[in-house]
Amino acid sequence: MELKCVVAIVRPDVLEVLERKLAAIHMHGITATRVRGFGTHPNLFADDWTTEHIKIEIFARAEDVEALVTTIIDIAHVGAVGDGVVAVLPLDRFFRIRTRSEATP
Repeated sequence: MELKCVVAIVRPDVLEVLERKLAAIHMHGITATRVRGFGTHPNLFADDWTTEHIKIEIFARAEDVEALVTTIIDIAHVGAVGDGVVAVLPLDRFFRIRTRSEATP
């Protein structure tokens, strides 16, 4: 089974709705981290160019990635600067620390 890692950077107000929607499409197991940064449109007039966003990482089967990416974009999109980004990364191997074995999610 081929695995992918989907990484999304989204506005903080999106997280709760996104968590519920991911559970509804049977995507379980996400990591959400508060992050700061700026993209192609930093506020050059502010003392601090960065803004707070949420970084979400999800390990998923390759066949589930398209639905996952579509869901994230549908929930996070408002059509404004700062909506975020989504990246799909290849995953060579996946291990479960508890069992010390190579596994699939």
